Amino acid sequence: MGKMAKTGSIASKMSLYTAMLITFLMVAVGTANYFHTRVLVESQAHEKGWSIVRSSTSFAAEHMQAGNPDLLREHMQHVLANGDISYAAIINAAGKIVSHTDPGQIGKETSLDGGLPAQNTVSVYTDAAGKRAGYDFIAPIITKGGSVMGYIRLGIDSQRYEKIIRDFLMHLLYISLASILAGIMLARVLAGQILKQPIQDLKEATEHIAAGNFTHRAPVRQLDELGGLALAFNSMTGHLANLFMSVRTSAAELTKSTQVILNRSQEFRNLAENAVREGTSGTTVIDLSNRRQMEALQDITVSAKKVHRLVDRLNALSLQFKV
Repeated sequence: MGKMAKTGSIASKMSLYTAMLITFLMVAVGTANYFHTRVLVESQAHEKGWSIVRSSTSFAAEHMQAGNPDLLREHMQHVLANGDISYAAIINAAGKIVSHTDPGQIGKETSLDGGLPAQNTVSVYTDAAGKRAGYDFIAPIITKGGSVMGYIRLGIDSQRYEKIIRDFLMHLLYISLASILAGIMLARVLAGQILKQPIQDLKEATEHIAAGNFTHRAPVRQLDELGGLALAFNSMTGHLANLFMSVRTSAAELTKSTQVILNRSQEFRNLAENAVREGTSGTTVIDLSNRRQMEALQDITVSAKKVHRLVDRLNALSLQFKV
């Protein structure tokens, strides 16, 4: 048992395939843009963090040596005034906080896994729920002599940057949906303009052929695959017309031939019957003593009539087609 044919119009199938293609392209482009945007956003956050850290280390190096804790605390408040700052702290070489944006943290010890680093580092810190909260910058405060006298620690909240990424994803989603809908509508319009009329022409042409009109030709509207199909259909129709014309011609010739055979056999039968009644055939010499000749003549006549009826039927069938 053969497979069942799939249903659905060509326009619907083109719309589906176009939607799948656009979806694939949008996912590919969106994924690439997402990672590119995340890298840019994180790069901006890092640039902002290191810019604040560099200015703070220079300020802290000068005033820690001068022993001005009030200026250090005032500087921390200025740092906090910058947007996206979660915390900022100045830590001495022993790990004790000497200045902090939260005054309650001053004087406490700072503990880090692996201890305080000897060079600039940045890491991601999380909130109480374990979710990504921001970036943690740590840089040593180095004196003119090259010794480490403390550290600057800065936390930048990543919520604004994450919001930028989320907004970007939402805009990308809206654009993707709009692109898919536009692609589906465009595919249906193009399918209607490019495919509908040529297919309708071929459908009408097949109806003419089914009705026996071999003079009908499908119009060739475009020189592409559909135009080639219309040309091939017209060529097939022409061959069928020639075939039926040959059948009609042959049927006509057979009609004439069978009629001649039938007429001649009837003449010989009449002569034979007259010879039997009169005992002579006139000027024609025919041996009528053999009854087998009469029977053979009878068979020829019957067969000729049958052939004549069949040829008439074939001729009538061929005349139903317009070639």
